[in-house]
Amino acid sequence: LVVVDYVTEHYPKASVGELALRLNRVVSRNTCAEIAKSVDLGDYLTLGNKSRHSGIRKKTSVLSGVIEAVLGAVYLDGGLEEARKLILNLWKDHFSFEIAEAIDPKSELQEIQHLKGMDIPTYRVLEKVGPDHSPEFLVEASLSSGEKEVSRGKTKKEAESKAAKKLLNTLKARNEH
Repeated sequence: LVVVDYVTEHYPKASVGELALRLNRVVSRNTCAEIAKSVDLGDYLTLGNKSRHSGIRKKTSVLSGVIEAVLGAVYLDGGLEEARKLILNLWKDHFSFEIAEAIDPKSELQEIQHLKGMDIPTYRVLEKVGPDHSPEFLVEASLSSGEKEVSRGKTKKEAESKAAKKLLNTLKARNEH
């Protein structure tokens, strides 16, 4: 609510699509984790013996969930205005960015394919290795025209995004020649 209010107030001439991109970037898991790291929130987690030395205090998924819990607690304890003050203070450096930076490779690739009248890209997990708390994924992204790229990531989403970026680079290189 606070972020929607902020972006609509500060970008009154923006299209719905641009507002959505801004909102999604500001409230993304990565941004939330970055905010949590900036205030050393992971240091305050109470963990069991096994988790203490597992690196869980630095995991994006954990930190993003923790900052959301803190915001929820502030809201319940102090109300919307206290939550708003905290959010605007902690996120102040994350509201302003070039809109081109907010478009992720998967969305860009999908849009390019759509404009060409082609099928959307498909993603397939080729391999998952490592323990459940710290897996690594090998993902193949492919286009109906036959191009394929493979990438690794700590999450399926990360691997898919890297593979999409490789495909974008392949398409751009082909169009330059």
